[in-house]
Amino acid sequence: MSSDAIQIPILEACGELKIGIVTTLWNKELVSMLQKSAEQYFFDCGIQTIVHAEAVGAWELIQASKKLQHSCDGVLALGTVIKGDTYHFELIAESATQGLMHLNLQSSVPVTMGILATLTLEQAEERANPTKLNKGRELAFTLLHTIKQLDG
Repeated sequence: MSSDAIQIPILEACGELKIGIVTTLWNKELVSMLQKSAEQYFFDCGIQTIVHAEAVGAWELIQASKKLQHSCDGVLALGTVIKGDTYHFELIAESATQGLMHLNLQSSVPVTMGILATLTLEQAEERANPTKLNKGRELAFTLLHTIKQLDG
């Protein structure tokens, strides 16, 4: 495990929560690693109910997350945007992030932004890999911590 990784505690009293996870089709292998790590953390915390939705890409995460906000206690939006040769990377990464932020401002049901916006495929792989930076677990913790803070 990288020295940059933080130790994520298991949060208790989460078993009754219903969590939504939205994943993208783009970079499916990387997103799948994020999803599996996040789901394992949720299960470790006692969560039994996870609702899944799929979006084509990071831009579409906004609408899919909004839909899950209506039926879940919190939503984890997972995707990757890797820089290419055009300005598309900047447009999508910024717009998707802003869109997910607006969902948080419009609802008391939190949406955690789990979009890896990286300059290279290698950077995305390091962040998604559960034996390296394990961002999936970190993002799952972030969502549960936020839910508990809002409920407290």
